[in-house]
Amino acid sequence: MKHKPRQREQKYYGIHACLTLCERRPEDVIRVYLHKTNLKGFSRVIKLLAKQKKAYHIVSNDELHKVTKSVHHEGVCVLAKELEPISFSHCLASLNKPKICLLYLDGVQNPHNIGSIMRTCAHFGIPYILGNKLPILSPSACRIAKGGAELVRLVQLDKPLAALAKLKKKGFGFIGTSSHGGISMYNYEYPSRTLLAFGSEADGMGEDLLNQTTQKIQIPGTGFVESLNVSVATSLCLGEYTRQHIS
Repeated sequence: MKHKPRQREQKYYGIHACLTLCERRPEDVIRVYLHKTNLKGFSRVIKLLAKQKKAYHIVSNDELHKVTKSVHHEGVCVLAKELEPISFSHCLASLNKPKICLLYLDGVQNPHNIGSIMRTCAHFGIPYILGNKLPILSPSACRIAKGGAELVRLVQLDKPLAALAKLKKKGFGFIGTSSHGGISMYNYEYPSRTLLAFGSEADGMGEDLLNQTTQKIQIPGTGFVESLNVSVATSLCLGEYTRQHIS
């Protein structure tokens, strides 16, 4: 009999990240470390932990520095099981809405960018971020996501081109973004089912992916700088999709 692999444990920190984690999956929480200034804000979480007979500890800022190995803990740390990964087949089976936008990240690795992008995706209701080289979510990325890491799931693709073909059969347009070509995003009508792709700031999207796009778009600007930060570009493009289809 094949045993299910044990979920890894991770230390999460940051007020919004920890509150969302505790409220959405309390069964995965192992213990909580709190500075006294956060007792009121976490009162509901503390009651929930008490019912489950799970520990919470009131600790100093110095202790939180040591536990989290960060000065950006915001007075809280939660030791919890990591989220189990989502398979592409599970993702594909859940795409039943007529209007839906997904993200594809090609080579984006910076944890600050990943966290900011997940926060933006949570704001606009984007359920999945796809890619074949997505990083493991760090505690720093989860903090920056402000709870978005619990709402938006990363989907690793072993065979990205095959996955793209399946999404296209499901009616998704694969829209590539570039600072060097394509039509203005403000002159483009997004398909109701859109997979919006971004490359890394250093290299952009790979040629194999660009060749699969149904349309390339760009964000118009002065041209005085090379391009926008990828998380900022994501926000603008998702905002325009939302304006056209959801608002």
